Amino acid sequence: LLYLAVVAIAIAIKAKTVIIENVPDIIKDKKSFVKTAKVLFRKNGYGCDDSILKADELGCAQIRRRHFLVACNNCIKLPVSLREISQALKKPSFNLEWAISDILDMDNGSIFESTPILSLENQKRIDYLFDNDIYDLPNSQRPNCHKNGHTYPSVYGRMKWNEPANTITTGFMSPGRGRYIHPLRRRVISPHEAARLQGFPDTFKFILESNSNQYKTALARWIGDAVPPPMGYAAGICAIAAL
Repeated sequence: LLYLAVVAIAIAIKAKTVIIENVPDIIKDKKSFVKTAKVLFRKNGYGCDDSILKADELGCAQIRRRHFLVACNNCIKLPVSLREISQALKKPSFNLEWAISDILDMDNGSIFESTPILSLENQKRIDYLFDNDIYDLPNSQRPNCHKNGHTYPSVYGRMKWNEPANTITTGFMSPGRGRYIHPLRRRVISPHEAARLQGFPDTFKFILESNSNQYKTALARWIGDAVPPPMGYAAGICAIAAL
């Protein structure tokens, strides 16, 4: 319902343009929130367009799909569609080597550059992957909750140097929450590496004004929950063109 709350607020304050982002499965929702949103927008004088954008086609070394809806007030139809913009901005798929090879051993002691100290069990799992030169942990090495029948086969997985990363989430500093083990080093990826894979330029600063002891948690949330900038850029162009 928060999806429709955004629509209601936008219409109430007569927002000139609106961008809504969500998971791709939002378009399959049984309550048809996206369809309802578009009907509400159009009945109130907004033109709108929606599409699923792919991060790996827009300059990110990451496989991530997100649904975007763009609406503009006093506009019957958006002059340029999200699909047209994504096609115009389309780039070849980048891999991990392209994105993070220059910060391979940059650990300077800062939280942004360093990786967490893992439990002995998790370090043994990482060692097993490297010692056997494999990328997926066999059932014999997994905890019971991630053995046969588990939902996430990429958990405790090692990333591949010559391929894009899987979707970066807030759990990227834990091997038990996805495929986040570095392909060349016996560790998980750092916040800096995760930010690169999300498409953040190094000029972007993640700053917490207070409660610095919460910085690691905040970093994981900011980076993992973020809309990758190249995807936001595409949606932004669509909105600006409509304005």
